[in-house]
Amino acid sequence: MPTIAEEVERCLPYFVRLCVNSVIVTGAGLDESARIVAQELADRMKREPGMGLDLQDHFAATLEDLIQLVSTLAPRLPAQMLTEFAEKASQAQVASTLERSLIGALRAAQA
Repeated sequence: MPTIAEEVERCLPYFVRLCVNSVIVTGAGLDESARIVAQELADRMKREPGMGLDLQDHFAATLEDLIQLVSTLAPRLPAQMLTEFAEKASQAQVASTLERSLIGALRAAQA
């Protein structure tokens, strides 16, 4: 099983895209969107039959780290700013920009 850090880095691009989409659709802040997206994913996980407790714990810890990571950007990126950015660029471009910033921060923290 991959470590939590490896899982976070692998899932980060997808999680960020879901969060950006949530911000644009709902107008909620990035931190709130991260919690909403994580809750939706956790709810889906609970419906998976046969998932062991160790895998559930691993998944929950990964989601928690993803929430914290994305939420660190929230004070610097109000929902309106993300929406305006998305009007000029695609949501994928917005998410990719945030993802690069977060991966840089992750790698710096691991070094």
